[in-house]
Amino acid sequence: MSSYCINPLCEQRQNPDDAETCLSCGTPLLINGRIRLLKPLRELTYDPHSYFEVFEVDDAGTRWHPVRERRVMKVLKWNSLKLRKLIEQESLTLQLIRHPCVPRTTLDDFFTFVPNNSLLELRCLVMDKIEGQNLEQWLESNGRISQSVALDWLKQLVEILDVVHHTEFFHRDIKPSNIILQPNEQLALIDFGTARRVTDTYLAKVSGSGGTSSRVGTYEITSVVTPCYTPLEQINGRAVPQSDFYALGCTFVNLVTDISLSDLPTDENTGNLVWRNKAPQIDKPFADFIDELMAFLPGQRPQTTEVILQRLEKLPQQIKKYRLTNSKVFKYSKYALMGLGIVGSVFLSLPLVANYLVAQGQKLETRNDYQNAQNFFNLAITTNPSAKFAISKYYLDKASQLMITGNLKAAKNNYELSVKYNNQNIDAYNLLGITCQQLSDRECIKYVYSRLFQLKPNDWTVHYNLGRYYDEQESYELAEKEYNKAIKSSSSAMIAINNLSRLKIKTGDYNLAISLAQSGLQKNKDPLIQAALYKNLGWASLEQKKISDAEKYLEKALSLDNHRIDAYCLLAKAQEALGKIDEARISVEVCLLAKSTDSDISIFRQELLDRILEK
Repeated sequence: MSSYCINPLCEQRQNPDDAETCLSCGTPLLINGRIRLLKPLRELTYDPHSYFEVFEVDDAGTRWHPVRERRVMKVLKWNSLKLRKLIEQESLTLQLIRHPCVPRTTLDDFFTFVPNNSLLELRCLVMDKIEGQNLEQWLESNGRISQSVALDWLKQLVEILDVVHHTEFFHRDIKPSNIILQPNEQLALIDFGTARRVTDTYLAKVSGSGGTSSRVGTYEITSVVTPCYTPLEQINGRAVPQSDFYALGCTFVNLVTDISLSDLPTDENTGNLVWRNKAPQIDKPFADFIDELMAFLPGQRPQTTEVILQRLEKLPQQIKKYRLTNSKVFKYSKYALMGLGIVGSVFLSLPLVANYLVAQGQKLETRNDYQNAQNFFNLAITTNPSAKFAISKYYLDKASQLMITGNLKAAKNNYELSVKYNNQNIDAYNLLGITCQQLSDRECIKYVYSRLFQLKPNDWTVHYNLGRYYDEQESYELAEKEYNKAIKSSSSAMIAINNLSRLKIKTGDYNLAISLAQSGLQKNKDPLIQAALYKNLGWASLEQKKISDAEKYLEKALSLDNHRIDAYCLLAKAQEALGKIDEARISVEVCLLAKSTDSDISIFRQELLDRILEK
């Protein structure tokens, strides 16, 4: 076995495994006191356009994770500001996303290293190694996938994306080569070097431009482009989370056809890929859904991972129905029934009349003749009550288009029309709520949530989300009321117990905060929720001047989740009070330097800086 030199300018990088320093350039082969490079996973080259090197490494571990294991290390060779930001962003992303099918990394896994006698400052990111074969390689050996495999793989990837998006990131570079099929048949998503956080400057740019996280405004986000997999809005530097869905659709076209996307023709009128004739194993309902993922505009794609997962649950039944209605037996039966149905032809024609009236109403809408358009829509419903669903969808799609152009008020009006014609449309209510929040229209927000409570009366998450909204607005009494409703609605509402405990600390009711946190610890064994509850116990104890108890609780929180920056900030205060200055210094460093936009952490940091300045 060999050891490799990390110095990209070294002339002979391969060394015997017993060497301590590179025999060619003298650079230490043990990096940062723990990492030894075993073999390159990409070809080593002097090409100035090759920015990163990737190695399999032997990691001796850290005091936080004292386990020796084989891992992967990415090394940024050139000192470019843009590239530095990318690898720093990847480090933060992998620290925050917690999923078994996403590479894990910690705060100690990102560091700089300067080779011997060199002006280079290399940035190194260590992450867990995910065993398996990427789907680009797999496709070369196995050929196109079946419909059942495609459905299974798509569900797996969306479940991973669900965690990624709910951790407030989107990937921006989904393609077969960034998906690993592991030996246990589970897919993993890798290469988060271009991932983007939905908070920080992203939201600032979105809100400042009249955009939202579900559509494109006039803002610009650094563009990341993979030919054939990147949607137009991302090419133009305006990526949104739905851009991941476009890349996902393109990925599955490649997987079900085993044809490079660049070799597939496009429709001259729509610009859409023409691929279905190359994937005869894919039934029309599934093919329609893949095309919907690749819709030209973000607002025409499914808006969230939850929506995609719900649609995937229904697809097998839709495929079964499609196959039945297209079977020869069904067609022969249909023709026989047509002969018997002549008497009812007048009634059968009513849906056609309704469709015609809806189409005429839509044409009038495009000419801004709104009054006559409404007349046609109302007549269509009179002719066939089911026409209201088509009209509702028309306004829903129109509203999504208006959000893309940044016209929030017009979008709100159209969402309201959508729910007017179909007052059971939960998607329309949710999107109306997002628009009203962008417009700071509190009355609208209250109306939307009251309607959602009617449609989903036993859903604790609606109460929890409304509580979070009030919490962010510092309407603590209203937030407390909603958190309590969430807790009463479901035993699963542990996160509501945590938020209510935190709220009680902020309002000075420390004993109740402690009682809530302790009750939550008894009911839930999820380590992340437990870490949050122990953080609350530590915070409340600090406020009560019970410093030793605070230290104990905060250390317990970090043992369960060492990414809790708020726990480090609070622990620094406890350690200072106990005279543990060296330990406090480490906690202070993590508190101040780790990236976070959490409002509580901003307050803790300011308090910490005030204490430092006082000294």
